[in-house]
Amino acid sequence: MSSILNYHLKGKSRGDFIYPIIGREHINDQFHDVQRERKRYNKRLREIAILCEIEERLTSYVSRHSMAINLILDDVPINALSKMLGHSKLQTTEIYIKNLPTHIMDEYQE
Repeated sequence: MSSILNYHLKGKSRGDFIYPIIGREHINDQFHDVQRERKRYNKRLREIAILCEIEERLTSYVSRHSMAINLILDDVPINALSKMLGHSKLQTTEIYIKNLPTHIMDEYQE
């Protein structure tokens, strides 16, 4: 992941977008750029799911949620996770914890 990030950071200043999905100046156009790329990303995830015979419908939300749960399981502090996810309220991040499978919560209690 770091090699991909470093590739896209070359020649960028601190205020620039990292990935080249937003190329327009107006905020409404930027919103549409992100929407278009999210649709493209989700389409690719569906293709991957078919190839891997995954029955669950994969989306950007599913991958984001999976990342969050894996970080929680790796004992990443909830404050750090909240910032990574861009949540303005810690309560929003706590929703991810509430959705952990029961057996995982049981392990935490032990």
